[in-house]
Amino acid sequence: MDANRYFDAMHNAMSAQHPGAQLLLTVKLQDTCGNDACLELKQLPGESTSILCYSTMGRRCLNFQLFRKGWQLCHNADGQLVGRFPSSADGLIDETDFRAYCREDRLDLARTQRITAELRQCAGINYQGSIPQNARTGAVITVESFVGAGARWTYWSQDVLPNLPLGAILYWLADHLAGAERRTLQADPQAARLAAQWLGGGTSRVFPSAAM
Repeated sequence: MDANRYFDAMHNAMSAQHPGAQLLLTVKLQDTCGNDACLELKQLPGESTSILCYSTMGRRCLNFQLFRKGWQLCHNADGQLVGRFPSSADGLIDETDFRAYCREDRLDLARTQRITAELRQCAGINYQGSIPQNARTGAVITVESFVGAGARWTYWSQDVLPNLPLGAILYWLADHLAGAERRTLQADPQAARLAAQWLGGGTSRVFPSAAM
């Protein structure tokens, strides 16, 4: 499954969970090994807090699940071959409920206000970093803001952040992830310090720090 189709499927699944919600921010982490992450921050009409939808299923794990489903279709309960393995993954993908791979958490008022204020300050300032070809490690990170005039930032995970406030926002959001995806989004020490300063400035809820 290619990356674009994977992220589109995850976006559609997350959108279906909260119809009518205003999208504030999306984060796509496209890992070279397929250990991807997809995050969407949104706000329901009339609410001051926000909802973070996220998935770390990734193409690598999803491809394994699709292979497993294909194997089950052509074998019986005793493991005997009774049919042909699907020649294409399209049918398997169409039958997959991607909502099962999505999770969500709430961000409190103070954290939501800080994120939207910072995104408003960065509105209209796009960034396209240099993406290496045939890299064996690292990830392409694409962040899109829908606050104000909006903005889009694309950069390589091992390069310098497009801007420090963006890194601090990603540091906060990555607290909901685990493993390599979390470490990737929380790798910048300056962003970690800024995120901690924001917490010390009156954000009511403190999340655990990442294990480095």
